[in-house]
Amino acid sequence: MSGLFLFFNLMNLFYFFLLLGAILMLINIIAANSLKKNIPGGFVGKWLSLMLVFMFFFFLAEAGSFFFIATIRYLPLSYFLISLVLFFGSIYVAVTVRFIQHLLKELEVRK
Repeated sequence: MSGLFLFFNLMNLFYFFLLLGAILMLINIIAANSLKKNIPGGFVGKWLSLMLVFMFFFFLAEAGSFFFIATIRYLPLSYFLISLVLFFGSIYVAVTVRFIQHLLKELEVRK
């Protein structure tokens, strides 16, 4: 039981969720890229391309953090990197919401 408790410390959970997030983001990139092939362009196509760029940066941040954060000895740098990921995550959510709003408008026009 104590071996299981040692596995579930915060640092191991950090790496577990980081790796899981990177794998999930890679799957999302593949799915969004297949959607991109079916969208003719216009506003929805442009914003989906922007979302793909952000998704790629998220994947790089998650995969790179898995290897990079363990070697950081300067703690404020790791806080800075994490804050950047969270900041760009907020931008990604804003882009996603705007994308969905315009997608719904285009779907209403085509009814």
